[in-house]
Amino acid sequence: MAWHILLFLFFTALGMGIGVLFFFKTKGNRFANTLLGIYTLLFSYELLNNCLKWSGYLNDEAFVHLTFTQFPLWMVYGPLLYIYVRNVTQNQGFQRTDFLFLIPVLTIVVLNGPFYLLDATTKLEVIETGQFGAHTWLPSFSIDAVILLMAFYGILTYIDFGPRRTPSFNENKWLKWFVGSYMGFVLAFASYIYLTRLQIMNPNYDYFVDMVIVFFIAMLSFFGFVQPEIFEGKTIKEVIPFVKYRKTGLSNALSLEMKGRLLQIMENDKIFLENTLRLDDVARMLNLSRNHTSQIINQHFNLSFFDFINQHRIKEAKRLMTLGSQKSTMTQIAYDCGFNNRASFYKAFKKFEGQNPSEYLLVKEAS
Repeated sequence: MAWHILLFLFFTALGMGIGVLFFFKTKGNRFANTLLGIYTLLFSYELLNNCLKWSGYLNDEAFVHLTFTQFPLWMVYGPLLYIYVRNVTQNQGFQRTDFLFLIPVLTIVVLNGPFYLLDATTKLEVIETGQFGAHTWLPSFSIDAVILLMAFYGILTYIDFGPRRTPSFNENKWLKWFVGSYMGFVLAFASYIYLTRLQIMNPNYDYFVDMVIVFFIAMLSFFGFVQPEIFEGKTIKEVIPFVKYRKTGLSNALSLEMKGRLLQIMENDKIFLENTLRLDDVARMLNLSRNHTSQIINQHFNLSFFDFINQHRIKEAKRLMTLGSQKSTMTQIAYDCGFNNRASFYKAFKKFEGQNPSEYLLVKEAS
């Protein structure tokens, strides 16, 4: 048996073990762990299917019915990613609308139905003669649609649950790595499809692409394992050893001292009221480098610089709104708190408070 088949059989067994481990993992959200377990097991099955293809076993009557059964799986990975991220960031379980994700999956199953329903002997004949297209209703552009939809799920996940939905620096950093791992898998998959279509790559060398895909799936599994720590308060550098700030020369003692100094100038000097305030300005006030200043904000407050500043601006806005001055419009309050316009004020308020300023006032008055 060829070396690459043995290698991928090892990855298959490893993936199945990790998938099962997710099902029994007690730390973190059980529903989210189950989704990642399903994701990993399905991908392991796809690897196994490829191993059977490379070794020629799919041309045996005992395994021929597994041929092309990985096709529908390509439409499952994206929805699992979306539902998983939604669950860990918004604490939402399965929704009735999630059944819509099954439409592309069932469509592929139905369109491949004529082939799937063939008996083993006929399937072998179809494969040997290259007549698969005559026994399927899949259009010629189907693989392009699959790739676009896979990429769409990744982009949709990041848009719906990315930085604009939560100010947390560590959670957003985790989300970028997690969704980025999935998009890397999609890119590797698309590269193989189009490189072989353009005859730049020999289809028999698809195991090279699978090695890249294995890497991204491994990354996805890793970030699935560390997710509970990220969402329970640990900083990104504590659970991900290769991110920045690992060795910056900033001691813990100095970091804590500068954290206190930063809070002091924010609360006493209210520098956030200046609408042109930038990270370089704060760095000069602390007599630190731009990188060290960013590190202090990220690590100690779990916020990006602009979210850190906007958090204080929103706090000030709530104070002004509580005063109840009839002369102060929302636009005036926005400018008084350091925002450049009403739109950015409303966007930041919604991000931190989960409601717009008008809704906040109504709730405040009702209570």
